Amino acid sequence: MIRPTIFRKFLFAALLIALAPMLAVALVLLAGVEEARDRLAQQIGASSEQMASESLQMRAQQVAEAVSSFLYERENDLLFLATQPLDRQTLQRYYSSHRRAVWELVGPEHERREIREQLPLYRSIAVVGPDGREQLVLKDGRFLPDHRLRNVADPAGTEFGSETYFQEIKALKPGQVYVSRVTGRHVTIAEQAAGKRFEGVLRLGTPLTGPDGRFNGILVLSLDHRHLMEFSQHIDPGPGFLTLAPTYESGNYAFLFDDEGWIITHPKLWDIRGLDQQGQLVPPYSERSTPEQIKTGRIPYNLDHAGFIHPNYPRVAAEVRKRNAGVATLTNVGGARKIMAYAPILYDRAPYQRYGIFGGVTIGYQASQFQQQAQAGSLLINKQLKQYRSRSVLILSLAVLLAGLAAWLLARGITKPVQRLNESARQVAHGETGARVPVTGSDELADLALTFNAMVAELELRKQNLTATLDQLRASRQEILDERNFKESILESISSAITTFAPDGTLTSRNSTADQFLGQSWPLESHYATVFADWGDLPARIAQAFTEGVGYGREPLKITEKGRTRHFDAGIFPIGANGELGLTVTLRDETVREQLREETLRLDRLASLGKLAAGIAHEIRNPLTGISLLLDDLHDRAPLSNNERELLRKALDEIERMERLITSLLSFAAPPRAELRSGDLSQAVSSLVLLVRRPCEKQGVLLKLDLDNELPPCRFDAEKLQQALLNLVKNALEAMPDGGTLAIRVSHEPGWNLISVSDSGPGIGADDQQLLFEPFFTRKGAGTGLGLSITKRIIEEHGGSLEVTSSPGQGACFTVRLPLNDTASS
Repeated sequence: MIRPTIFRKFLFAALLIALAPMLAVALVLLAGVEEARDRLAQQIGASSEQMASESLQMRAQQVAEAVSSFLYERENDLLFLATQPLDRQTLQRYYSSHRRAVWELVGPEHERREIREQLPLYRSIAVVGPDGREQLVLKDGRFLPDHRLRNVADPAGTEFGSETYFQEIKALKPGQVYVSRVTGRHVTIAEQAAGKRFEGVLRLGTPLTGPDGRFNGILVLSLDHRHLMEFSQHIDPGPGFLTLAPTYESGNYAFLFDDEGWIITHPKLWDIRGLDQQGQLVPPYSERSTPEQIKTGRIPYNLDHAGFIHPNYPRVAAEVRKRNAGVATLTNVGGARKIMAYAPILYDRAPYQRYGIFGGVTIGYQASQFQQQAQAGSLLINKQLKQYRSRSVLILSLAVLLAGLAAWLLARGITKPVQRLNESARQVAHGETGARVPVTGSDELADLALTFNAMVAELELRKQNLTATLDQLRASRQEILDERNFKESILESISSAITTFAPDGTLTSRNSTADQFLGQSWPLESHYATVFADWGDLPARIAQAFTEGVGYGREPLKITEKGRTRHFDAGIFPIGANGELGLTVTLRDETVREQLREETLRLDRLASLGKLAAGIAHEIRNPLTGISLLLDDLHDRAPLSNNERELLRKALDEIERMERLITSLLSFAAPPRAELRSGDLSQAVSSLVLLVRRPCEKQGVLLKLDLDNELPPCRFDAEKLQQALLNLVKNALEAMPDGGTLAIRVSHEPGWNLISVSDSGPGIGADDQQLLFEPFFTRKGAGTGLGLSITKRIIEEHGGSLEVTSSPGQGACFTVRLPLNDTASS
């Protein structure tokens, strides 16, 4: 066994001290190089993506400008031709001289071939008379015979069975130009695979007038859709720059779309806006598209309906309508992540005046391909790193030999300082950053000790700073969480709806109460005009606050929804000075308070009316009784003639009627208190039916009774309830003097027993329904107008409610709700 002498120990310690820093430095440098490699690769990828995005956007703008110039050139073609003699020779010469290069693949999938040729710009040139009948049509280089000419004034007579360009052009002034939307039969997946192309046109037209300014017809140029395809068909965003036919699977392709969001050029022809055989637009691809439609390709693409694929599709369409260019990141139908540049095609002829654009250009590029340069750079760095490792191993090997030799030579003289340094290094390795090496002398070991002590001091300082920073981050994070939770708790606990909108009118936040009031959880970025579309003048108030900076504060708001009226207190408040940061809109439901106020007013009115009715009844009854006795005595005297006796009898009848009115008034003003007892509601209603069966038979009214055999018990005053139901039945019979159907139904629902009395009479108007239960309201000449008021009071004494549903000509239904025993007792 080798004896562990101090020399050997020092030799080992010297080697360890000499090599450990070098190994540590090598590892640190290696790790640093690895990190630098990764960062450089990321920077290269980000830089490549940024440069490619800028390049794509510039290219999209160039294509958009080219399309815009192309459209204006076609306008000039149209206006020039309109000044020429419109005979066969002129049209043939014009058709043949206006050509443009087309480069495309034609034929079925398995037999496709490349062609490059100069094709006529226009599929057809048509001269149409003032009555809408075509006079000359040059199509595909040949003039159509007379029997094939159409009457294009009728949309059904146009080429695609639904075009209205004749009426649109006829309405223009001389010199104005009409440009249609891309029109053609929709192409399915199978049809494109079989080699069929999209045979669409873009019609340009202008009215023709005579010297006297009279309308003489129209001139129509039908631009071949293939020339529009040329603007996007050959764009390759990758290194190739140009391509004959881009593949959809690569994700590297361009397409055009119009101002309505419809795609009008695309590698997949079934994505292009198209008509069916009846001349109707094929519906766009959406969440509701069936598997069969997707499989066959009957799914033309409209960006406004493609938000379910990626929300940036409709956003791109919206930005283009604002005439903005830019770059968006999205995922296509195939799931590929793409960078898509877009730019508007500026054009404002009819029908494109609304946004001042013909549509937009998009150029897409696979995001993964942006990383190719970064990968190439990473490979180069890895190669250099491998060479660095080899050199490092060689240098370390030489360093080991030199360190061993130096340690052997100096071991005897520096054993103790080295031991101290080694011990201190061990302490530092165990986290004791306060350890220091005593420094003696001024040689290299002393310098090493000083350097070591400085390194340990720096480590200790960084450790303290890092610990303090971590403590501050924890405290800041907790404060942020506490503040967020506090604000969210406040907003969610408020019974008012709170919504905030950005300066552009889009929704930025809302609490759960807002979702309840609005009936749905509106997504952020929704416009206030959409969110409050059914909320009366609230959108107009918000618009005024945005545009004019006025209208802040609270105002009442009344909303009627499904026959139910709700009252709100709507508040609009600015965020920032003059609302420069947006608006806060609050809604407080005041419906219950408004109903309580109206009920209080009604009860006060009824109480006052009852007191007045009681006073009048008491004051009138006594003299009325005296008058009745005197007239009765006068009636019994012999000398009176028959006519006089008849007059007295009529007077007595009127006094009796006034007695009944006074009795009703007293019953309404001071009704006896109901004595509620638990009983069988079905039996009480059956007793009522026995009373009214005979009158119904005499009047020719069919009486129907529907009883629930399992009614839960409830408390009611049988006599007063019968009086209330008799009033409802009498009113129903009076509404059906020539016969009809009277239905009485007894049922129950949670907490309530229900009695409904419905008739097949003429119904009750909406205006009368509001006054139906008011005292003295009647449409019958001999009625008192107190029956329904007394009935409603009786039902309310039972703790229930009386409701009416009716429409003119649909009969009326009165529903009585009586609480069950547990509900009534509570």
